Amino acid sequence: MSDSKKNAADICWNVLVELRKELVESQKIRAQVIGFKITLVSTGIGVIVANLDKVPIVILVVPAFAAIFLDYLIQSYTFSIRRIGVYCREYLEPKILEGSELPGNFPLWERFMTRPKARQHFSMTGHLGITSLAVTAALFSLFVNFRWSISLPLLLALIWLFYLDVKVHTGIDRKRLGNIEEVS
Repeated sequence: MSDSKKNAADICWNVLVELRKELVESQKIRAQVIGFKITLVSTGIGVIVANLDKVPIVILVVPAFAAIFLDYLIQSYTFSIRRIGVYCREYLEPKILEGSELPGNFPLWERFMTRPKARQHFSMTGHLGITSLAVTAALFSLFVNFRWSISLPLLLALIWLFYLDVKVHTGIDRKRLGNIEEVS
């Protein structure tokens, strides 16, 4: 193996190590935001329901909007994590393999994680499920004492934002959001 290939592999390895640190930090922050979302939304709904004799039921839209906006924040961390993974898989790992004694078909971590058996989808489904429950409670609250001036704008905003949330979670709109899988 030439010195330039070894040097390139070493540089790629060092970049990969630093990006993995960034990726792990993003995963930690995303997990904290998810925990905050679960706590905030469930506590918010609980406090509102416990005090329905003192507050209007329409206030149940607040935890629903909070859940949706926190979903967007969580998805931004997910996108960042995926972007790092794609870069490592497409650009760094091939150079590292090229400069190593490993067989060319040996999958490094990011390549391995693209295999169907390695994928996991339930966390995002559960996470969207919490938002769905909050949105359902909010929709119910908007129809209990329907007032055109308040209920209709909140209903339209809630439905639109939840629709966008589902699109982001399910990847329906990847082209417009920038399909990072097509990086090569």
